Amino acid sequence: MSEALEITERVLKAFKYYRCFVFEKHELPTVKDFVVKSELTGLVIIKKVDPKYEDIYILTASIKGFEQECISKVDELLSRGQIPLDQYKKMRNELVEQCITSMEHERVKEIIGKIEKYYQKLRRI
Repeated sequence: MSEALEITERVLKAFKYYRCFVFEKHELPTVKDFVVKSELTGLVIIKKVDPKYEDIYILTASIKGFEQECISKVDELLSRGQIPLDQYKKMRNELVEQCITSMEHERVKEIIGKIEKYYQKLRRI
């Protein structure tokens, strides 16, 4: 089995079950190459799991920009009169968090779709 196919299978399985992929530092070049070839650039981020652990990394969905977009959506509910002011004040943060979670879930589905498409392409080679 090729290295590309192996990493693709591992990442796909991890995203389906855990919505992320945890890996060791020595795999970083392979994972970066996978991200580019599977067209995930901009949809995922690679970072250290914790500064205390120099050798453990995570590949996860990028939620950059989601918070501002969700704040705008929640504020729009108020401006259109779809939510009363008192309820808005009580639930604003919760509504923003729910929106972010929903958008992240959709992003993960998009990521899985791209990985599956790349996996099928590798299987044909």
